[in-house]
Amino acid sequence: MKIVVCLKQVPDMESKFKIVDDKKVDESQVAFKINDFDNYAVEAALQLKEKLGGEVVIVSAGPDRAAKDIRQAYAMGADWGIHITDAAIYDADGFVIASALAKAIEQIGGVDLVLTGVQSEDLQAAVTGVMVADLLGIPHCTNVVKIDTADGKAFTLNRELEGGLNEVLELAGPAMLSIQSGINEPRYPTLPGIMKAKKKELKAKSGADLGVSASSRTAFIKMFIPVSDSMAEIIQGAPAEAAAKLVDKLKNEAKVI
Repeated sequence: MKIVVCLKQVPDMESKFKIVDDKKVDESQVAFKINDFDNYAVEAALQLKEKLGGEVVIVSAGPDRAAKDIRQAYAMGADWGIHITDAAIYDADGFVIASALAKAIEQIGGVDLVLTGVQSEDLQAAVTGVMVADLLGIPHCTNVVKIDTADGKAFTLNRELEGGLNEVLELAGPAMLSIQSGINEPRYPTLPGIMKAKKKELKAKSGADLGVSASSRTAFIKMFIPVSDSMAEIIQGAPAEAAAKLVDKLKNEAKVI
């Protein structure tokens, strides 16, 4: 079974963010890591490989620093990968990136399953996986929290819905699944895995190699940190006095009663 996992390197949300010229983040104070949701996708792929055999291929678009996290997926057990290193591609919009990922998957050939995280931690658009599926012309399922398959050709899936509900459906491969957090417990790379990861193949590809034009369908306007224009107020005093003040403020200031 040949499984492709689309992986993204994202900023660690605990980093200190500084916006430069309303256009980009100053990366000098930002740490980067594998998108958390993609870790669950890697683990799901590895579990299927352990059950059915085959290989797990990582495909990622990003700058040179992203190679570190691709090799972390190698250390977990992935076999090889493609790194789209063309800035014109990874700095473009989601459609361009999805187009490049889809072309890379086509070049791999014979893919039975494509996995992505349900969304990225930075943009949270949750559209890359379904765009890849549409471009490849294969069925897809989002928010997957359980995968059952006997042969890697037909899948019984549980997908998470709102309100604590799950939907169970059957899907024939090849297909694309976006993986929700909590489906598994991603493994930690072992020392032997880390050593082997250094020798595994990582193919660098450009937009020209993939036949993809960096023509975004959306325009970037401005980046800014939202400013809060309200703040909490602590009402002091005895309970009866504080309650009276609260009622007065709700009636005369907030005008909600």
